[in-house]
Amino acid sequence: MRKKRGSGCMELTVENIQLALQQASDHLEANGLDTEQRKRFCLLMEDTLIEYRQFAPNASFRIHCRRLRKRVSVTVSIACGRMNPFELGQSPIADSLQEGMKRMPSWKYRRGENIITYEPITPRPDMRDVKYVWSYLGREKRSFGWAIVLRFVNMALSVLEPVFSAWIIVGYSDSDVNKILYVAGLLLARAVASSIVNFFASRMLRETYSAVIKSMQNDLAEHILKIRTDCVDRSCVGVFSQRLISETTDFVDNVDELLGIFTEAFRLVSLLISYAMVSWPMLLFELFLFVVHILIQRHHSRNLQDDGRKCRAADEKRSSFVNEMVRAHRDIKLLHCEPSFREKLSQSIDNSTNLLTAMRVKSMKFILLRTQFTAWTDFAYMAMLALLISRYGVPPSTALVLYNYNSTAVSSGRSLASLVSTLYSIGLSAERISNLMHSRDFAEEVFGDVHLDQVKGDLEFRNVFFSYRNPEGNTKVLKGLSMEVRAGESVALVGGSGCGKSTILSLLTRLYDPDRGRILLDGVELATLDQDTLRGNISMVSQSPYIFNMSVRDNLATVNRDLTDEEIREACRIACIHDDIMSFPEGYDTVVGEGGVMMSGGQRQRLALARCLLCNSPIIILDEATSALDNITQARISRAIENMHGMHTIITVAHRLSTVIHCDRLFFVADGRIAASGSHQQLMETCEEYRRLYSEETGAA
Repeated sequence: MRKKRGSGCMELTVENIQLALQQASDHLEANGLDTEQRKRFCLLMEDTLIEYRQFAPNASFRIHCRRLRKRVSVTVSIACGRMNPFELGQSPIADSLQEGMKRMPSWKYRRGENIITYEPITPRPDMRDVKYVWSYLGREKRSFGWAIVLRFVNMALSVLEPVFSAWIIVGYSDSDVNKILYVAGLLLARAVASSIVNFFASRMLRETYSAVIKSMQNDLAEHILKIRTDCVDRSCVGVFSQRLISETTDFVDNVDELLGIFTEAFRLVSLLISYAMVSWPMLLFELFLFVVHILIQRHHSRNLQDDGRKCRAADEKRSSFVNEMVRAHRDIKLLHCEPSFREKLSQSIDNSTNLLTAMRVKSMKFILLRTQFTAWTDFAYMAMLALLISRYGVPPSTALVLYNYNSTAVSSGRSLASLVSTLYSIGLSAERISNLMHSRDFAEEVFGDVHLDQVKGDLEFRNVFFSYRNPEGNTKVLKGLSMEVRAGESVALVGGSGCGKSTILSLLTRLYDPDRGRILLDGVELATLDQDTLRGNISMVSQSPYIFNMSVRDNLATVNRDLTDEEIREACRIACIHDDIMSFPEGYDTVVGEGGVMMSGGQRQRLALARCLLCNSPIIILDEATSALDNITQARISRAIENMHGMHTIITVAHRLSTVIHCDRLFFVADGRIAASGSHQQLMETCEEYRRLYSEETGAA
């Protein structure tokens, strides 16, 4: 089936290039290409189109995104003179073309147009992914094995049903009452035994599947918590929720369906043996029907596999947008931007629903073809039975037995034909689960193996460079920053918005790693420290701390489950939040809602500060941690922090300079570097920019 999306001719402007690249990126994402492949393609194509723009400023271009069966392509046609941007020695693009690209774009010149076509290697389910996810069943192999044995016992019992049914037909034909009663007793015994075996098999399978789902979801959740911050930044929330919940459940459901198919195969083989004993012509006819069913189902499954991948990707985007909309519903209302969000949500729903509808229409067409095929083959089957009776003298009772076999054989054959579809579904779920666990898009943080038993709190940045990476290019933030903080010292990072203060804190906690330079804790490079040493000795309160949808007590106990009530209350008193908590309906047992929605901004900051104090870390970081507090409360907390002077290394980021003038030292950050450092008084005397900021804040001349 051919799908084609394209744009008309456009001028080769920077804006149009960006629009075309976004269209191409969306097309490649919908067809399963990972972030890295899409990024490399877009960067390469952007450089290529810019080079054509320099070569022929008045050129026009058009882009076509196609999918023909299994082949996905993006074609860009530039109307200008002949120029091959990938020819060695002719263009700088050719020198970097090989880097990271799994398949190279092709170029040709035809009818006054340079035609560049990119046909990426689209992902196919990898047996290594299936093997990895299948290993979870191996952990429950004892119960799973016994369940399979019981399933096959039950199937063996079900195989007897058409045999007994054939006997009873013969009994009715011969008017043999004793035989009818005997076979009826056998059918009753088979039904009773089958129901008991099926009960225990189903129970064991349910317990097995439940254990497998819990194991997979726990491992995925653990991995999600370890994913590098930059990878999380590039992903949408729906990716994690969908794969953690939906894909694990889908995988287990498909495994159960696969087990049912194998047991049906056992029954089909038994029926075919029965056919061979009764009539070879009808056996050959049934085998022919089975092969045709397999071919039809195989064609259908291959089409649906790619559609299923696109549907799941669209569903992830929709889920992410809904999550974001719910979390931001207050801001949406206050900004009165409901129409904009409704429009975007409608587009997301339309895209997801349209893809799902298209996939279901394909399934309906397949069902129509299958039912039509079944109707005609049933007609042919009955005609053959009539021919056997009239020409070859087959007894009517035997014909009735064969007719009775047919419905069971068709049902078993149809189930077996769905094997291909089920395997594709298992492969797709396994691919998405394994991708989350092992893909570079979701790489885990890597820590060292150096452990420090006692951390003093000395910190040092040595010529550190850092840039945020995004599809539009890297944003340089730190440009050779160097600074040193002594243990027990209270320092503040000050400077204008966007100068890199919060980035310094993110590097210090290793939410990000520097591009160049070194960051040291007690003289040891951060990258070599193990996780417990690094994260266990640094606690931080951010400007917008996240409060969990649990009770106040549980929010505080997340840092240490062994805290006593008195320790919790004392930290809350220091953070000036105890009295507020006691005014809540259930005090410390009050559930505060998702994100702490039941609390004010100041209360959330103070609760986060209490949580930080309970960590009792040698290094405490406060990133605008008092920005939502009134002056009186802020003054009280500032005094509490001053009381910890010498016991902790305290690093504060603040826009209000009046809140940090009592720190031992202030570091003035400008243009990604430390422009000046010293006490408040020293900076007032030596740093003109600091003096200007302080004067603007206080209104001093």
